[in-house]
Amino acid sequence: MFILLTMYKQFLFLLIVKTVYCQDNVLDVAKNLGANQLVKLLQDAELSSVLKGKGPFTLFAPTDKGFSALPADVLDKLTKDKTLLKQVLSYHAASGAKLSSDLTNDQLLESLDNSQKIRINIYDGKVFATGSQVILPDKNASNGVVHMLNKVIYPVPTENVVALASKTPELSTLVYAIIRGKLEKTLTEGPFTVFAPNNAAFQKLPPGKLSDLLSNETALVDLLTYHVVSGTVYSAGLKDGMEVPTVQKSEVRISINGGTVKVNDATVIQADVSVSNGVIHVIDTVLTLPS
Repeated sequence: MFILLTMYKQFLFLLIVKTVYCQDNVLDVAKNLGANQLVKLLQDAELSSVLKGKGPFTLFAPTDKGFSALPADVLDKLTKDKTLLKQVLSYHAASGAKLSSDLTNDQLLESLDNSQKIRINIYDGKVFATGSQVILPDKNASNGVVHMLNKVIYPVPTENVVALASKTPELSTLVYAIIRGKLEKTLTEGPFTVFAPNNAAFQKLPPGKLSDLLSNETALVDLLTYHVVSGTVYSAGLKDGMEVPTVQKSEVRISINGGTVKVNDATVIQADVSVSNGVIHVIDTVLTLPS
């Protein structure tokens, strides 16, 4: 019994030492946790030597399942375009070792290429990196820390809400309304979540309603700011039945049924369009202000 107890204490001591003084680098830890595809692609992109370096690094590592969920054409393009692959994979790592307790909502982390920022969000105590959930946080490595992700993340465009919407043909009516309401400068700040009606949504308004709005700046601003929420709320942060306060001060109600997300009576037809100052969700109906 004494010998068994002694052996158990030695084993426990070695386990603690290995946990505290981990000899595996961030790539080793990620691979041990099931990120084989990530590690392989990092080697293909000639980034593995960087992440085996002194660091420290914070690596957001998608599982193999996360890579398998990518459309086949997207994965094929990544594997064939080394420059694009390097850009995407560089976006999964940041300098410095950031534990989940160090991260705050709407925090921006400089990614390895120094030109793109990883947006951190905290929803109900769970950590998300640019909309993807950290499913296994705080795995220590000799040169940093690894957070396992459920999905691959993509570099956020450098354009803000208005700039990106201006490049999107189906949002041209919304952009024109923003200009008429003199909200361009406001919407370059943020961060914001914008429920963006597409052109078809504006065409569903009663005859004359849009022209009336465009000629009444106060009413137009009220309507547009009713489509804007302070802070970045990806679809992962939306819950069925939640009521979200808008910049206009009134609330919108979220309902989720079978994967379909609705904001009041509008359906989200394109979710999680990242921009430099938040996120856009494209909707099929203009929201009606509460009377």
